[in-house]
Amino acid sequence: MIDPVVLESRNTRARAWFDALRDRIVAAFEQLEVDAPADLFPGEPVKFELKPWVREAGGGGVMGFLRGGRFIEKMGCHISLVHGTFTPEMAANMPGADKDPRFTATGISLIAHMRSPKVPAVHMNTRFLATQTGWFGGGADLTPTLDEQRSQDAPDAITFHAALKAACDKHDPAWYPDFKVRCDEYFYLPHRKEPRGIGGIFYDHHNSGDWERDFRFT
Repeated sequence: MIDPVVLESRNTRARAWFDALRDRIVAAFEQLEVDAPADLFPGEPVKFELKPWVREAGGGGVMGFLRGGRFIEKMGCHISLVHGTFTPEMAANMPGADKDPRFTATGISLIAHMRSPKVPAVHMNTRFLATQTGWFGGGADLTPTLDEQRSQDAPDAITFHAALKAACDKHDPAWYPDFKVRCDEYFYLPHRKEPRGIGGIFYDHHNSGDWERDFRFT
């Protein structure tokens, strides 16, 4: 069981980091709007619209949208810190919730679609969730538009996976191959008999026993 004071500190630190990450992402993508060559992407740069929201059951967050940009077709980047009580059905499948169904969760999610079909769509989310125990989860993946890009042997896929592997290897070399397989399995489309994109990493209920280490990894 996590001491309530420790849990509050962890929630505060995680939310602050997700806020800061959102700010970095927003600034970077707004700069892409500014820097896009005018001959290829005419028009005026568009900025994010940030809109706070409140969750009726407890907590809230800030939604971030960029729509109709000259380089970015549409993009969402959202952060949240919510709390509440799991239903009995959900509590039965959540570590630590069988004894106390209360929870807190904070995280960030991102989806970005560029105007150029040569740039894959990107998805990313990561979160810290706590009941009587706590864990991190999340991941990132790419979905190309062009058929010639829809392979993990394509140049963009190789670059993307190399970056994810390097990030994982800083903490544990065993994590990348494990998380990559999870992503490949999670985003496989059985009805089409093909993966959704070129994969990435996916992890959940990640608790190595060292919260500081897991936070640094996330």
